[in-house]
Amino acid sequence: MADMPNGGKLIRVVGIPLTGWNRTHANVLFVAPPGYPSAMPDCFWVEEAGLRLANGDTPQNTNDSNPIPGDTQPRSATWFSWHVQSWNPNKDSLTSFFHSIMDRLRPAR
Repeated sequence: MADMPNGGKLIRVVGIPLTGWNRTHANVLFVAPPGYPSAMPDCFWVEEAGLRLANGDTPQNTNDSNPIPGDTQPRSATWFSWHVQSWNPNKDSLTSFFHSIMDRLRPAR
């Protein structure tokens, strides 16, 4: 976890196994925004741009040129426009947000 200048935290989860993608593992990044847990995390990135489906297609709702807001380190990453439908700061957590990321990555689409 790294502090960001805007008061958020950048979380990096290393070595996530993937199936159905053009890679077998990936590093996932997401932001705990200032105001977390009242403010919910939104979107995520996979380090190294160019994450594709195993058949070479571009995944739904992704972009290889959307930077992590407030990140001080230039990175190459694939951005996923992925938004949780509801957020309850009394029961949701960074772990539950990460589980929603895994729901997006499995199955590959």
